[in-house]
Amino acid sequence: MIKETMTSRERVEAAIELEPYDRVPVAPLMDVMFASRHKGMTVAYGIAHWKEGFRAIVDVFDEVGGWDAMILPGYSLSLPPSVASGVTAVLTQGAMIFPGQDTAVSEDSQPQYGETERLTVEDYDEIIELGWRGFVEKNRERFAPFAPEKMIAWTKRQTEQYTKEGETWAERGIPSLCGSIVESPLMFLSTKRSLTAFTMDLHRIPDKVEAAMDAMVDEFIEHAVEGARLTRIPGVMLILERGGGFYYPLKIFERFEFPYMKKMTEAFAAEGLLTVMHFDQDWTLNLPYLLDLPKKMCVVELDSTTDIFKAKEILKNHMCIAGDVPASLSSIGTPEDMEAYCRKLIDIVGKDTGFILSSGCTVPADAKFENFKMMIDTAKNYVPAH
Repeated sequence: MIKETMTSRERVEAAIELEPYDRVPVAPLMDVMFASRHKGMTVAYGIAHWKEGFRAIVDVFDEVGGWDAMILPGYSLSLPPSVASGVTAVLTQGAMIFPGQDTAVSEDSQPQYGETERLTVEDYDEIIELGWRGFVEKNRERFAPFAPEKMIAWTKRQTEQYTKEGETWAERGIPSLCGSIVESPLMFLSTKRSLTAFTMDLHRIPDKVEAAMDAMVDEFIEHAVEGARLTRIPGVMLILERGGGFYYPLKIFERFEFPYMKKMTEAFAAEGLLTVMHFDQDWTLNLPYLLDLPKKMCVVELDSTTDIFKAKEILKNHMCIAGDVPASLSSIGTPEDMEAYCRKLIDIVGKDTGFILSSGCTVPADAKFENFKMMIDTAKNYVPAH
């Protein structure tokens, strides 16, 4: 058993600031799916019933004796009270197929993403002309056929819930790292155009795509900063996936992803906001570029496909790394497998400082409770050789 000399908040802050810690902090990316199933609800029920779904997360926290931080405080949205932010959220959520809503997704499974073309190639011109806010306000009925006052009321309700989630953890001495969530322009467009159509756009009309991204990025930054201000949690989750080396060669990344990542992280740092870069898929090829992002103001959150040990080699003096317990290990591994892998992460990635032990992306709905508890317990109890 490790003798703790820090609070959870101090431990997490030390990891982010690359200072020594008493032990490696542990902070799973926890949403309602695993917690709901563990507490006897379906995932569909936990998502649809906010109070009970969020309570399930808190109950899991209590059952395992707690962890050190929440990456996101729960599963609500942080939205400035406006038609534009509401429509943007609905445009994103509308591509999701939630459990219980479609026979293809059972009530007890994770939400699935429907890869459809919700934006057209003609929309680029209006985005360039009007900016993102002007574009979605003009096309509100097309994407979200709800009265403006209802949209604004929904954004307020979501932000109130998000804020309450953060306050719940703060009362327990547990910091939340992200007060708002935003996608990079590339991630946003590729999911709203569909990956296939967007990739064709990059090659057929690259200048138009770039101009649309230029028209979007400042408003995305403003949206994220305002969300963090409203929730009073000084951090932003920047969702990245499709700009990395798993999908595109470096010449695409260098033009259509990295400049916007850099602009966004620098803008957030200037506001005193941490950026948690949510890297799904393999970003190993792109890791050296991260050295040009604000030092000690970013966390690179990995999902087990990027080489986390290579990430430590490259980024150890520049930014904190979070991850990367694979979903498969949580779901079909044994507690012994989990302990062995977490020890390896602590020994190598956690050496000295700059590491937060976490799930690789969100804790999967079908994770075994004993495996999840072992991840938490290993961080608290394992004394590394170094």
